[in-house]
Amino acid sequence: MSKTAKLRNEDKLVKKALEIGGKMAKMQGFDLPDSPQPLRVKAIYLFLVDAKQIAPLPESKLDGANIKHRLALWIHKALPDNDPLK
Repeated sequence: MSKTAKLRNEDKLVKKALEIGGKMAKMQGFDLPDSPQPLRVKAIYLFLVDAKQIAPLPESKLDGANIKHRLALWIHKALPDNDPLK
């Protein structure tokens, strides 16, 4: 799969990544607010980068679409092979 290829179910994968990332942050003692999605996406992304779960994006590509794609890729790789989102 190419690095820029659109994942099937990418929107659902992003939702799942936000759910799992939020739970991980809470387990680590971070209380992320239930803010609007763009702020929550960036907060989860920054937490995962800090936790060394995902590689940071280059500064020139730090926009909503690229962050969402990175989160979708992260959760896609973490899900078991028999998950319906894969």
